[in-house]
Amino acid sequence: MIAIRNQLQKDVFTPQEERLLGLVFVWKAGKKRKSCILCAAVSTDRPYQASLVKFKKADKGDVYKQVAWWSFEDLILVDGKDADKDNPEFDLQFDKVYKWIASNSGEKNNFMSCLFKLNHRYLHNRIKFVNINSHILEESLRPAVEQHKRGRVAEEEDIDVYQELTSKEAFDIEKLMEQFDQSISNSEAFAEKMSKDLQVLDEENIRSIIVSEKQVTEMMELIDVALVEVKSIEQTLQTYEELLQSVKEQMDHIHQSNYQLQVIDCNQQKLLEEVIFLVNKLDLDKEHEHALRDGDLCTPENLQSCILAVEALNNCMNVKLFPGHRKLQSVVEQLIKFENLRQQFESRFIRHINALFVLQGNDQNIGLLQQSGELILPNHKHFHDELLPYSPLMVWIKNNSPAIFTDLSKVYSGSIRKLYEKQTKEFFDVVKFKLTGTKEGMRFRIQESFEKLTASTSNLQKTLFRNSLYEHLGSETDIADRRMMDKAKDEEDKEWSISTFCTQIIDHVLAELEPICIAEEEFITKFFMMTEDTCSETPQLLGSKCDLVHAVNQDSTERIQTYRSATEQEDPDMSTKRKIMNEIFNTLEQDLKGFVNLCDKINPSNTLHLLVVVSQRALITQDCDRSSFLKSTLGNILVHIKRNFDKCISTLCKQIDEAKVPKKTKIGILPFVIGFEEFVTVAEAVFKNAERRGDLDKAYNKVIAAVFTSIENIASMNLKTPPDVVMMENFHHIYSFLSELKIHSLEERKKGASQKYSEHRDLYVTKYLGRPLEKLNIFFEGVKARIAQGVKENEVSYQLAFSKQELRKVIEKYQGKEVKKALENLYKKVVKHLSEEGNLLQVVWYTMQGEFVRQYKEFEEMIARCYPGSGITMNFTIDDILQYFLDITKAN
Repeated sequence: MIAIRNQLQKDVFTPQEERLLGLVFVWKAGKKRKSCILCAAVSTDRPYQASLVKFKKADKGDVYKQVAWWSFEDLILVDGKDADKDNPEFDLQFDKVYKWIASNSGEKNNFMSCLFKLNHRYLHNRIKFVNINSHILEESLRPAVEQHKRGRVAEEEDIDVYQELTSKEAFDIEKLMEQFDQSISNSEAFAEKMSKDLQVLDEENIRSIIVSEKQVTEMMELIDVALVEVKSIEQTLQTYEELLQSVKEQMDHIHQSNYQLQVIDCNQQKLLEEVIFLVNKLDLDKEHEHALRDGDLCTPENLQSCILAVEALNNCMNVKLFPGHRKLQSVVEQLIKFENLRQQFESRFIRHINALFVLQGNDQNIGLLQQSGELILPNHKHFHDELLPYSPLMVWIKNNSPAIFTDLSKVYSGSIRKLYEKQTKEFFDVVKFKLTGTKEGMRFRIQESFEKLTASTSNLQKTLFRNSLYEHLGSETDIADRRMMDKAKDEEDKEWSISTFCTQIIDHVLAELEPICIAEEEFITKFFMMTEDTCSETPQLLGSKCDLVHAVNQDSTERIQTYRSATEQEDPDMSTKRKIMNEIFNTLEQDLKGFVNLCDKINPSNTLHLLVVVSQRALITQDCDRSSFLKSTLGNILVHIKRNFDKCISTLCKQIDEAKVPKKTKIGILPFVIGFEEFVTVAEAVFKNAERRGDLDKAYNKVIAAVFTSIENIASMNLKTPPDVVMMENFHHIYSFLSELKIHSLEERKKGASQKYSEHRDLYVTKYLGRPLEKLNIFFEGVKARIAQGVKENEVSYQLAFSKQELRKVIEKYQGKEVKKALENLYKKVVKHLSEEGNLLQVVWYTMQGEFVRQYKEFEEMIARCYPGSGITMNFTIDDILQYFLDITKAN
């Protein structure tokens, strides 16, 4: 209880300049036990004001809050219930009776004693105390002097026989000890002497008392006289006190009156301030009231007056009022008036803005001039300029009626969506007309680009990424576009012109859609007061990096969705803006996907153009608002394009893997190798100025891996053309065009193609050239075997099987004419195996010449080492061999 008392004194009473005198834990009788604290306190300044305060413990923490307060002067009766028995119940009567139950009788008695003291000291016993033990009340008023005397008597009784030496006595003893120089040897003699000296002193004291007896008698008489005078003075003071008692009461009453006058004056000042505050804050001009009731929302001047009136009304309705203010009749009437004005103007504004939304959505004057044949989307700037002045009122609706604000946004999106649907439908109809030459696209004939991959090279070149658009144009083709196509027919590269035309259409479509989406989103941000985070660069400038494009390149659609969800959780305005834009342009994404699919069907190479163009457009939006509709839409379209591209690449790889060739005809360069060359050439032209080519490099590696595998599989078939020739020619062709294009991501594949080409060229030469001097090879293999067995090189000629005569017999079998004839037959076989488009005849023939010369030099070296001085030579020389090869080449 001491801790609670200190806490209350520190936290509550000290700031109020009061002193806590007593407290008791109580609860109301007859109800559920809810403990509280009843405190008695008095002010520290005159006039003293006593009070009773009730505290209740707060729900959280050890904090107590005041729940009731009574002035001690209003207390009429204190009822202890029972004066003879310990009873924790008691009653306090103010204007009504409060029944309490204390936690125990001791706390109750202490609190009753505290109240009785306050009554005696400050109210002169005006409060009546009943059913309380008189001993408790008398004990509280017992004089302090009596209590002090009783304390003195108790202390004297507790004094023991032994008394501690005083400082003077201790000093005298020390002085006496010093006289004997600290050399007392007989303590008994010393004690006896001390006793005799004490007796002498006692005798002298008695004599002096007897001598002064007369003086003592006189002193006692004076004391008696003084006591009589004191009694007389006490009686006089008692009389004065009785006389001054009424004066004291009058002075206390004067102090109380002055205090009450100060309180009244302070209250009147506060009341005046509150009245001025309410009058100033809750007063609305008549002009504003008129604007709210009957103001015209159509003209700019009257609209501005209505906006100012709404701001004034909003300020009045948002004034911070205390609960007591709302109990005043005038305040209640004023608030009701404001609410009626708000509802009236809100209804008028909603009807007006709804009518504008519906009128704009049904506007028939704005449309696409399809007859002109131009790809132009109408601008909605005049619509936006008409609605933007109402944005302050939309903010007011948003803050005061969120549900109505949401409904208005739905009405706007629903109305304007119809207009955009009509315009985008007409726009994409014109796009389809320009691409296909038919109004509805029903007569558009699509050539499948990869159906005939295994066909001849010429057919493949026409079907792989170079479909001729002019072959599909109908009679309804735009004259200017047909003229451009006819002109392209006379040029050497018609397909390039067609691809350029499709690219221009793609870029033009995006260039028309972007400003429309950006303008609409900026309008929604301003009109509906969404969170605005504008793009730091204009739509015509390209950024350096884009997180969304990077996510698409990583094929991480889930990451994009997670990013959007996190963004919407961070800012509800972004989510609302996204919903409005999605509802307005609910068909735009599907229209763009249909446009992408149409371009892909016209020519698969258009997928490359789309990938580059849309990636660049997506990069533009990198620094825009995180919830940008355009950024989101381009991201989804880019994902769709990439999927089409991946599907196209997968189809190409599958057809390369399943490619077959006739077994009875010479193969040459395989069709899919030529197709891959065409694909790389077109792709490099499209991605020439592109900043990101990660998807293309992945596609390159995927397709070339399929090409390598398919070449090896076809070479392993039982074909008329030798496998080494198939491998050699095709890998040489791949190496050649990769060397020309210099693609960094295909450097390793280029090295692999070069290695495979060299390997299979050497294998082919070794297999078909073989050992043209077969018997010489066999002879010298035997010589090498003897040397390996330990026979010295200069002693080999003494071996019967490898004598000089045997060597001459073998050499005689290879005359120059026979060698030349064998080489001619070999040349004819090589010509039969190799194809013209491979262009490797001279390379292979030159390689064979080198191999033949190498074997010849090896034979001469062996003769010089093993048969020195024998004079044995070949029937033809190296010059003869070179001449044979040259003559054969010239002859053919």
